Amino acid sequence: MIKRIALSILILAAASSALRAQDTTDAVYENIQHEYLLRPDGSTLYSYSSKLKLLTPFAFTREYGESFITYNPKWQTLDVTRSETTMRDGSVVPSPVNAYNEVLPRSAAHAVPFNHLREMVVTHTGLEAGAVVDFAYTLESKPGMYPGLMGRVVCGSRNHVVQMSIRVVVPEGTELQWGFARDDIQPVITTEAGNTVYTWTRKHIPQYETEAHQSAPQRVLPVLYFSTSNYDAIALHVFGPEGPRPLPPHVLELGEMINRQHATPLASALALRDWVAKRVGRCSVPLDLIGYRARPVEEILEFNVGSDLDRAVMLAQLCRSIGLEASPVLFSHDVTTRGMRIVQMPGEQGPVITEIGPEATPNVPALQLFTHAGVICQGLGEYPLIVLDPSLDTQGGPCPSQYTTGYFMPIEGLPPQIWHYAIGPSYSTSSMTSDWSLGGDGYVSGRSSISVNGVHSAVFDSSGFQKSARASLVNAAQGLHAEAGPMTVQQGTTSVCEVSVDAKDPLKGIGGYFRFQIPLPPEGISALHLPIGDYNRITPVSLPGRMKEETRLVLHLEGYHAVDVPSPVEFQNNIGSIRSVIKADAHDVEVTRVLTIDVDEVKPEGYVDLQALLRAWRNPSHNTLLFKQN
Repeated sequence: MIKRIALSILILAAASSALRAQDTTDAVYENIQHEYLLRPDGSTLYSYSSKLKLLTPFAFTREYGESFITYNPKWQTLDVTRSETTMRDGSVVPSPVNAYNEVLPRSAAHAVPFNHLREMVVTHTGLEAGAVVDFAYTLESKPGMYPGLMGRVVCGSRNHVVQMSIRVVVPEGTELQWGFARDDIQPVITTEAGNTVYTWTRKHIPQYETEAHQSAPQRVLPVLYFSTSNYDAIALHVFGPEGPRPLPPHVLELGEMINRQHATPLASALALRDWVAKRVGRCSVPLDLIGYRARPVEEILEFNVGSDLDRAVMLAQLCRSIGLEASPVLFSHDVTTRGMRIVQMPGEQGPVITEIGPEATPNVPALQLFTHAGVICQGLGEYPLIVLDPSLDTQGGPCPSQYTTGYFMPIEGLPPQIWHYAIGPSYSTSSMTSDWSLGGDGYVSGRSSISVNGVHSAVFDSSGFQKSARASLVNAAQGLHAEAGPMTVQQGTTSVCEVSVDAKDPLKGIGGYFRFQIPLPPEGISALHLPIGDYNRITPVSLPGRMKEETRLVLHLEGYHAVDVPSPVEFQNNIGSIRSVIKADAHDVEVTRVLTIDVDEVKPEGYVDLQALLRAWRNPSHNTLLFKQN
């Protein structure tokens, strides 16, 4: 009898384990197929098909119940060739006529020149646990939408993929360049009906789960890039054979007027960036959907809206019209470290440019490799080079965070380069040093010095930095008022601001205790709200770079004394280090807190170390001071 009970327990445990393993995903792709065909006339045909098996009732969501296809009708023709669901009992339920609905993509809303874009929404029916959704479509593109056949395929999904195949078919004799980011899988090359066929096959690709503060899948998973074009053809494609059109006279006059209003080339460049960012509407449509074509400035101004590429090209032309050395660039984050040669540019704030060697991948002339558009501007006084990004409402420092490391391509005929922008120190540091007093009447007052550098540098945005500096202090106690002084710049990338603090109301006690919140500096690690929890991480935690957050506070006491002063916390692990020390005597409380993260991405295996740092940093006893009156 005892043996039977033990056996039953083992069977139940095994079944429970199997259910838990299955429940980690709501659906699984049994098969995904991508095929790209280049025809002799230059037109292309993309064919997609997939079979998605629903495993749980939780799969009955918008993610699985609908498919979305965004396309450009001026250049492309869409044909949904199959949309049906095979239910558990084997019956097949096709999507009805009213399951096909075309809408305007959200990114093209309020942008008249882009109102021709479409998104096909296909609703799947007959959904239940155990059902299989069979979906397929083709997208035919006219010659000239891209300079040749080119594309990008992310090898993975939010669900487990049993098998994925990628076929690229080109006429025999056509050179195909290809490269993988984060993988080196080789294709099987065959010939079919006068075509050369490249086939990549991957099996059992783990799901890329949705988790907080993670990188986009294309930044982590293997990605295939391919192209039959070259960089010279790309430059011709973006602008057309005649190049960018000259700026109209009234736009030239605008640039000259803005230039006359500013004393330095740097100030003029930033003012032109602000004008484009705030006066020309932004359409955030993906660049591949519009074929990476820059529209003429006259059209941009006529409708007062442009894509990120339109606005970058316009800004570069405005900068050049007043004598600045500026170039529009396309930018990518997909880089590898193989076959690179580092070239140190002059100047402490200058970039480090790494040339691409023959072994570096993905060194592929595929426009889909580049997802951002900006402007590189040189010769601006103490800044040998800055990156202007008109897609931002305001630009804080010489290089916005999305441009600090990656792969950029000038779109006026130069070869691409690997890029790392040296923005000062190796760590982005947010620091606060305060000298405050708590008077016998319960009022708090004092001064704080706040500094920020690195990717959150605000040397070009003094008002924004002053606002964030004030906001970081007012929650320390009841009724606090903060007044920020002028911002100063140190070493080109460090923003410094002195803030005076006084209280309109005294501290309020509860049960004889008075609570004081230790202030934190702005734009630091705490502002990221990184996730912690009692679970294992599956995907990396994305960070803007290596970071350091520092708080130093001396609080002078009159008529109060500190209670329950916590013991120091100080340790280091594979992710970073923490030092939190609070000292108190009859007259003063001294706080020293430093949190450092030494990596720019936390791998799943390092998540436990990140949790340890964040838990210690967020410990209420090290963030709150308690006082009693003498």
